[in-house]
Amino acid sequence: MTADTATSGNPIRTVGIIGAGQMGNGIAHVSAIAGYSVTISDLRPEAYEKAIASITKNMTRQVSRGMLTDTDMADAIGRISYTKTLDGFAETDLIIEAATENESVKRKIFQELC
Repeated sequence: MTADTATSGNPIRTVGIIGAGQMGNGIAHVSAIAGYSVTISDLRPEAYEKAIASITKNMTRQVSRGMLTDTDMADAIGRISYTKTLDGFAETDLIIEAATENESVKRKIFQELC
């Protein structure tokens, strides 16, 4: 079994991230560079816009340091999308919760996902 294979033997192709803050956008950044299709969910669309701006800034720095090509960056950013609702994760292979550090919010998210 490889690192990108779920326990059922199905490959992970899509990653869903709940929360577009610092942790969520960092996870989206590395997941998109790794070639995964990424969907970010946040209740606030402006949080997603801020996340994309941060990801773009960080990838631009990676390009300037020779760590990524412009094409790699454009492809990675193109793999990132947004959904306002958890329904947008219906076909997602892996979901990562990176929402606020509030236990009741986290419990509600997991209940809705289930």
